[in-house]
Amino acid sequence: MTDSRPSAGNVQWGWRCPRCDTDVAVARNPRTGTFSWECEEPDCVAVGFGFRSRRRARLGVLEYRERYRSVYR
Repeated sequence: MTDSRPSAGNVQWGWRCPRCDTDVAVARNPRTGTFSWECEEPDCVAVGFGFRSRRRARLGVLEYRERYRSVYR
């Protein structure tokens, strides 16, 4: 049996920001129960929010990164 879901990579660590290549952290919002990621660089505006799980948030970072790279090549 194979898993048809896309790989989330190493789920212990975050990924690099698609815009400025610094680390992004995935965090849970206790009020809404959703997950978000945000670039830790003060001058960068990259953010993703409203994900139902930590895994989906990390996949969101990867998807953003792939789209960003294909637009600005």
